[in-house]
Amino acid sequence: MKLIIDKAALLHLVTTVSKAVAVRTPKPVLTGILLQCSDTDLTATAYDMELGIQDVITINPEEPTYLEIQEEGSIVLPGRHFLDVIRKLPSSSVLIETSLHYMTQIISGSSKFILHGMDAAEFPKLPTLIANNTFTIPGTTLQSLIQSTSFATSNSEVRPVLTGLHAECRNEALSFTATDGLRLATKRYPVTQTTSSDWVAVLPGKSLNELAKLIPETSDDVTIQLSQSHSLFLLGTLKFYTRLLDGAYPDTSRLIPSQWKTQIHTSRQDLLGAIDRASLIARDRENHRVSLQLQQNTLVISSSSPEIGNVQEFVSVEARDGDDLQIAFNGRYVMDALRALDGEKVNIRFNGANQPFTLHDPDFEQSLQLISPMLMR
Repeated sequence: MKLIIDKAALLHLVTTVSKAVAVRTPKPVLTGILLQCSDTDLTATAYDMELGIQDVITINPEEPTYLEIQEEGSIVLPGRHFLDVIRKLPSSSVLIETSLHYMTQIISGSSKFILHGMDAAEFPKLPTLIANNTFTIPGTTLQSLIQSTSFATSNSEVRPVLTGLHAECRNEALSFTATDGLRLATKRYPVTQTTSSDWVAVLPGKSLNELAKLIPETSDDVTIQLSQSHSLFLLGTLKFYTRLLDGAYPDTSRLIPSQWKTQIHTSRQDLLGAIDRASLIARDRENHRVSLQLQQNTLVISSSSPEIGNVQEFVSVEARDGDDLQIAFNGRYVMDALRALDGEKVNIRFNGANQPFTLHDPDFEQSLQLISPMLMR
């Protein structure tokens, strides 16, 4: 294998796929990036057996210096070291050439590196999907679905299914839901281009967080394919594979209250800022405890610590319905929920001091956040 390629293009290619390089594995080949050269393109692949990312650069006749393939072939190079080398290369042009025993030289300007490669035949094949469901949505919509919900997935492997996002397509709408048992985040968007009206899957939260980072702001549509065991996201030349999580996801619809005793309407940013400042005191306490008290048309946000001090803030309520109340919660959870909403205003609905409360954008009812409070002492 021998090629000359633009450094910026190579760096973007390798950085993209490196998200799927295995960190801890008994199989050394999984810590590498597979490079495959044909007469027309260069393909890079990383696959840790759970997440797989593949992207390609094609020869552009109008830019002959962008990619020039002089000899076809394939090699697996150590992912972390290969990426570090590319970042530090001094010139805009890079020569990559393999020789006997998988030795690979990388030359750029006055620098010459030799990396020990591995046999491409040992690299595992990416999943072959026989897709039961295929549909297309705007990339920015998919990114919003992920970012508005993934923070509520569990970090514990005690119940692995809760580390994933519950995705459901039903009644021409796609919904993502996440919960860790103490909070819940859900968002729903209309979807019309589907091959099947109803389907359900649990997608790994960590993998989808990486996917969200790869979707550009000017993203085109993303095509999603689902099989019984894997999902595939197609974004331009990028292929993003994830293994689906096994297990029954809990019925979260039962957690969302249909009635409430108190409802308030206030500025999302004002409330977020007040809780953020209260959390400066609360962050050194267990569970970031912040208190909220509704007094007529004012919210009193407070937190205290015997070691540090206390804080009290006042936020105006633009509209309210129901009784006064006092409630305590994890400030970090509520800040995550408020940041996941898009509008200038937020509606919060309470059912007393010791029952979960919900937050939603009054102009977009399809997005909802639910938080379990801390018990009042």
